[in-house]
Amino acid sequence: MPENDAPLIETKNLQKSYFNEELETPVLFNIDLTIKKNEFVAIMGPSGSGKSTLMHILGFLDHHTGGEYLFQGQLAHEMDEDTLSRIRATRVSFVFQAFNLLPRASVEQNVMLPLIYHPTIPESERAERVAKAIETVGLTHRKNNLSNQLSGGEKQRTAIARALVTEPDIIFADEPTGNLDSVSGIQVMSALQELNEAGHTIILVTHEKSTAEHAERIIELFDGRITKDTTEFKTRKAKEEDSLQK
Repeated sequence: MPENDAPLIETKNLQKSYFNEELETPVLFNIDLTIKKNEFVAIMGPSGSGKSTLMHILGFLDHHTGGEYLFQGQLAHEMDEDTLSRIRATRVSFVFQAFNLLPRASVEQNVMLPLIYHPTIPESERAERVAKAIETVGLTHRKNNLSNQLSGGEKQRTAIARALVTEPDIIFADEPTGNLDSVSGIQVMSALQELNEAGHTIILVTHEKSTAEHAERIIELFDGRITKDTTEFKTRKAKEEDSLQK
């Protein structure tokens, strides 16, 4: 897909419904949204607000049922399955609340996984990419440890390294601090902020305002609708919070 000047993400009147026999359950309504490259955006809302559904659509894990979704100017519903598979493998990555690591694999092996199925990165580059991603999240000293030997914060940073290793356009983080204590949560948010400062687009989903405020922009959802989209708040700097904890 060629680079162009279009926004990274744009939705116009985007809608989503789930269907069960004759029953339609609408969950997203009239979502108009533009996200540019290198933004750090938090999508915030209570459980059931539609924030995870929206993230899944933006990350090509689900399909919208109305309106338009454009990824760098190209309509998502016009993309064939090969194009969608390539985008999932190369241009977007995910960090989930539950980590989703292989418990009996090392940090290094977990981070390597996306490269094994990557369509363009040659095997000769894998080890260097893995080492760089692990170093970026500060886990080089733990690279040979099994993931079930790690703390919660270390597991999530491993998941971030795994998301980073393919050098995607966007990293989606779905409640990345939800299973962590406050200290580990701040360390994870610090890693995401550093990635954003290095040029990565971050889209964070959370129900916690204190977590959302680590972003530079907060989009609030309620009952499937955007109720607020603001940059008028003081962004919390995780590095400063981390130093205060010590």
